Amino acid sequence: MADYKRLISGNKRELLNFKGNLLSTAAGKTVKSIMVTSAMNGEGKTTAALSLAYTLAVNAKDNVYLADGSWNSPKMDKIFNMGEVQGISDYFRGEVGLDTIVRQTLTENLSVIPFGKKTTNSMEILKPTMLKEKIDELRSKCDYVIFDSASIMGSADIAVLSTFFDGVIMVVECEKTKWQVVDLAKSKLESAGANIIGAVLNKRKFYIPRWLYG
Repeated sequence: MADYKRLISGNKRELLNFKGNLLSTAAGKTVKSIMVTSAMNGEGKTTAALSLAYTLAVNAKDNVYLADGSWNSPKMDKIFNMGEVQGISDYFRGEVGLDTIVRQTLTENLSVIPFGKKTTNSMEILKPTMLKEKIDELRSKCDYVIFDSASIMGSADIAVLSTFFDGVIMVVECEKTKWQVVDLAKSKLESAGANIIGAVLNKRKFYIPRWLYG
């Protein structure tokens, strides 16, 4: 098992109030399935998704499924040293059941679903007639589903996929991603009808003592 706790060690302070913020942002709506995405590749969305899932499982004691839906660059199998195993892509294709792909981690309440069979054609797994049924089943088996998706600008299908989730969180790398790109990505999600519930500012730099930021 990879030391995934090391990957999220720098996010603990920012994530302590995550569930409270999530519930207040939801404004009375049930938010159980959350897609984590970013405008571009390399902004840290996988680490953010892992951090959010870990925080809900450990601090809030919720039963969490962390699913790897980043078909361009899946990472959960390497982070958790699982090798080539069946995962979410096989499940979305209807080739395996949910019990086959959910794997409990050493962290109580946190289970991981790897990507599974690789594909260069996202339409093989993103079939609208099956997606709602599959994601609804995921929601019914746990308290939260955290879905690490591909980036918005890297795939034309992400905006459509986002509408099947209760909420979407955008990860933005500070001082790297241009606001025009973030705004365009946000507009793509909104045009599709996605429910954007928040953003994570990743790799934030502090130019004055951190405590002054509150």
